Amino acid sequence: MKTTKILIYGASGYVGKLFAKEALKFGLKPILAGRGNNISEFAQKMDLESRVFSLDTPSVLIENLKDIAILINLAGPFSATARPLIEACLETKTHYLDIAGEVPEFQLVHSYTQKAQEVGILLLSGAGFGVVPTDLAANLAKENLPNVTHLKIAYSTTGGVSRGTLKTVLKDINKEGVIRINNKLEKAKPAFKEMTFTSQNKKYEAVYNPWRADLFTAGISTSIPNIETYSTFPSPIVSMMKGKLLWLRNFILNNLINLLPEGSSEKELKNGKTIVYVEAKNEKGETSTVEIIGSEAYLFTVQALLFIIKTMQEKKDFPFGFQTPVTAFSTTLLQKIPSLQIKNN
Repeated sequence: MKTTKILIYGASGYVGKLFAKEALKFGLKPILAGRGNNISEFAQKMDLESRVFSLDTPSVLIENLKDIAILINLAGPFSATARPLIEACLETKTHYLDIAGEVPEFQLVHSYTQKAQEVGILLLSGAGFGVVPTDLAANLAKENLPNVTHLKIAYSTTGGVSRGTLKTVLKDINKEGVIRINNKLEKAKPAFKEMTFTSQNKKYEAVYNPWRADLFTAGISTSIPNIETYSTFPSPIVSMMKGKLLWLRNFILNNLINLLPEGSSEKELKNGKTIVYVEAKNEKGETSTVEIIGSEAYLFTVQALLFIIKTMQEKKDFPFGFQTPVTAFSTTLLQKIPSLQIKNN
């Protein structure tokens, strides 16, 4: 791998700023990049290098990435930003990471697998809370139980939410997604079924989330043919998922969104947590469950990214092309991510 220069694209957003601050504590000095001049101001405050460029001109992208070993794309929507950045990374032989979290975004990145393998770069989407803990939990549950045929993945978070995340969730809140049945992604409506699980003596009510990228990644890393994904949401969000209260959705997007905090507060980062619960089942009806408790979702994302980057710097034989967290780095390695609590049943 070339001299390990790391570039963050989308560094002026909430996660970008958080990553830059934590990276410095970690001993890394990433290059901060984006399309706006506010990048330069933030980089100057952090005593970091900056680059300002848009994604419109391939030659400009290549020029800015030609000396970069690892690109971290934090600029959503990833359905729009992934393609031009990946195509530039193929030219410059730069490893590509992002924090996407929905099936179509992963399908887009996956479509570049062969080209990435040919030039020798890694493509890793969801390299944070997106799918790292769920991919780990799914594979641990499979390891505990032979001949798994069905998998349920659920998560819950406490803490704040960034404007970018809220916009992404609300924009297509009642849009149809998918469910994995017999190794095929079939159409499924949001919140069309429910799941109850208990973690740390607390009961959680979750609804079906048909956009979760685990439906794609867990299918690859576990080969389990039937996969369902669930999330806990406030009741108004669940109503919107079912096509109700859309006037409230529109009001939030058109009038309130920019008045909300940029992301989690310091208190929310400190006190928030993520909970992942996975249940695997085989044809005999035997089950295996795995719980993973991690730090607040945005903080976990940054911690996972930093761990992955450190691993890439130290580990020279990770596979190229599209990978899931587990296929790239193994369950054994991912269990070493700081702050994780793992419970196998």
